[in-house]
Amino acid sequence: MILFRGRRGFPLIAVLGLLVWGPATGAQAPKELRTKPNVSVGLVNLVNPRPDCSVNPGPVALPGLRQPPSHGAIQMLIILANIPAAGNCPARRVPTIALIYTPEKGFSGVDTVQVEVDANNRTTLLSYHITVEPAAEPL
Repeated sequence: MILFRGRRGFPLIAVLGLLVWGPATGAQAPKELRTKPNVSVGLVNLVNPRPDCSVNPGPVALPGLRQPPSHGAIQMLIILANIPAAGNCPARRVPTIALIYTPEKGFSGVDTVQVEVDANNRTTLLSYHITVEPAAEPL
């Protein structure tokens, strides 16, 4: 396990990972996500199923944090993704890299994260605005 610290000293946890830094060549508009206090939300799954229908994934670029969250942690996990049947390939489960955001305990508000993915000498920047909605007040 690799442990990184965010801006406010909050841990950024990676089960398997390597930070990738460099100029971003491709960018997207920030993706808007919503969650509740103390509830994790998935950011992205990186998977590369092989055309030979095997369950071994093709090479997957390791993501890096360009801008870590200010009020939460990012976990990088290896999970199994369900790949639907396509062409001659049956449905199967393939290992994938998933990034998950977890807000600080008790935090509500907006947090931002930027992730870089470097594949084939091309860097893509993925931006996220995560709204952590305040807990409902009891009546």
